[in-house]
Amino acid sequence: MDSSCPLVSIIIPTYERVCELERAINSIICQTYDEWEVIVIDNHSSDGTDEIISLFNDPRIKLYKIHNMGVIAASRNFGIKVSSGKYIAFLDSDDWWKKNKLEESVKYLGHGYDVVYHDMFLVKKDSQKLFLRKTRSRDLIAPVFQDLISNGNAINNSSAVIRRDALIKINGLTEEEELIAAEDYDGWLRVAKISDKFKKVPGVLGYYWLGGGNTSNPARTIKTIEALERVYADDILILKSNNCLYYYDYVKARACYSMGNYLGARKYINICWPQKNIPFLFSFKMKLIDAASFLMIRLMKLLGD
Repeated sequence: MDSSCPLVSIIIPTYERVCELERAINSIICQTYDEWEVIVIDNHSSDGTDEIISLFNDPRIKLYKIHNMGVIAASRNFGIKVSSGKYIAFLDSDDWWKKNKLEESVKYLGHGYDVVYHDMFLVKKDSQKLFLRKTRSRDLIAPVFQDLISNGNAINNSSAVIRRDALIKINGLTEEEELIAAEDYDGWLRVAKISDKFKKVPGVLGYYWLGGGNTSNPARTIKTIEALERVYADDILILKSNNCLYYYDYVKARACYSMGNYLGARKYINICWPQKNIPFLFSFKMKLIDAASFLMIRLMKLLGD
């Protein structure tokens, strides 16, 4: 291997997604940067995953089997453990990359960054040809930890490439059950405690699949946010005392709103209202709910009279 082209270990957890997995691996084979290895960690699928991997007939593509008990972070940590690369790239089995994704990512990592990431197009169906919407990432401002915890996750897991030694320093991703679905965000927070070297790579370099298997669960969202609040209680206390944190209450307000719990939504939005940057559209929706509630109460009172 050319020492000027560091090996990138690409970790792909999968379960019963053989067609999507084939698409993901094909996007890697087409990369303009070819110093990579693929580590597929299969949760004992029965859909022909083994056969697809063997058909690629590429020694750089390696398949491992584990029982992760529903904790995807366990699969990713296993992949980190058996990896050989200087850099670790995460790719969900239903997402895929543009052909220059690794080339651009390695270029910026070579400039001294520890974590690089990028925008991804949102895809809802296989036949989609026009891509107008993309993931909501942003440039992170130092101190990166404060930015991430104050304003929320800016890094899509399938866009991230990170120095392996940074992941080793934080002992990998959390496997705590209460942080399932937030283990990547927690990982970025813990890396940000030891480094501010995060870089958003220009351009849209991948595709994020929304066509199935990515269902939103507002109740779980609230539980996850509450778990993060427990894990980072001391940091959150400091940020709230300095009026630097509104994001978690805002997310809980949105989750309550989507469940029709308007009283809960109002409670959380009132907590974070004094903070800056509350999205106007959502606050406007809450005002409409308040107005509708007021009119309903008035109507009920008139009918009662």
